[in-house]
Amino acid sequence: MKLGGHKIKIKSSSALVVAAGCTVAFMFLTTCISFIFFRQRMNEANNLLREAKYSQYESYVVMISSDDDSDFWQRVYNSANEYGKSHGIYVDLLSDNVDVNYSKEELLEMAIESGCDAILLEGDDNPQTMELINSAASKGIAVITLENDVTGSRRVSFVGVNNYTIAQLYAKSLMDNITKQKHVMVIGDNTINETVAGNFVNNMQEALSGEDIVNAPLEFDIRIIEDNNAFAAEEYIQNLFMKNELAPVVICLDATSTESFYQSMIDYNKVGQVLLFGNYESQAIYTGIQQGVIKSTVTLDADSMGKTAVKAFEEYRDSGYVSDYINVEPRLINSKNVEDFLKKENDNE
Repeated sequence: MKLGGHKIKIKSSSALVVAAGCTVAFMFLTTCISFIFFRQRMNEANNLLREAKYSQYESYVVMISSDDDSDFWQRVYNSANEYGKSHGIYVDLLSDNVDVNYSKEELLEMAIESGCDAILLEGDDNPQTMELINSAASKGIAVITLENDVTGSRRVSFVGVNNYTIAQLYAKSLMDNITKQKHVMVIGDNTINETVAGNFVNNMQEALSGEDIVNAPLEFDIRIIEDNNAFAAEEYIQNLFMKNELAPVVICLDATSTESFYQSMIDYNKVGQVLLFGNYESQAIYTGIQQGVIKSTVTLDADSMGKTAVKAFEEYRDSGYVSDYINVEPRLINSKNVEDFLKKENDNE
């Protein structure tokens, strides 16, 4: 290299230092730009939220779940929204106001910054969720957890179901269908953690204790699909079929796993060889029950959950008090009553 007519030699180590410095500078610049862009989108979302606070409503409530587009959470929201309309409460499904797929934690941050009156939140065991709930509480925002609680947080109420009651419904359906099967596989996607699945199995064993089962006690194998990829559950379950790692009895603890396992039973010609018990309700699950591929499904009453959650906020807003835990009864759907649910579904369309 020439500088002022003189040749200058740059040692390789110096070149590496320069290159490293350039790389660090580039990464820092990229991070800054990303942060500025994110804050800009956050501000845009907050502006949309503020615009949604119509003067005819006394309170503004935001609802956030892990999958707002799912049939279940759509039912919860519609019920909450309908009840709110007639009681001066505007319930907003936050994800509808933004055009980017933000995480649940990011949506929760947006809701807090918007200055809403309350947040209806699907609970989870993420430590960041607890921190954000406590942050909301410190700003006077009431948080009501749905389906799953966030124990130890400053939420004002939990609207959900008794886990032992759910296990009893599964146990009842199991007893109606099981003959000599002994092995039970329990499958959950990334919305189900090992603690939840383990508690479910313990409750199942307790519910089945004393029952006249030929090959008692049943042996449970818990499979948690931790990957959060959109098709992780489908791929995992397909691998179970391809490797023939199936148990004679399978219990799915979420809608995605239920629908994926149901479809795989058809694709791999395993209908009649596995007793499948599902979770939640959807058109596909209804069809699976009609066909006899899915023996039954246990679901929460989405309509009741949405309405109950808004009523809980209303009570807390007006009196400053609300029950710490409000129970929503689960429901068992099988071949005996699936037509009733289908009729109700068609009437609502």
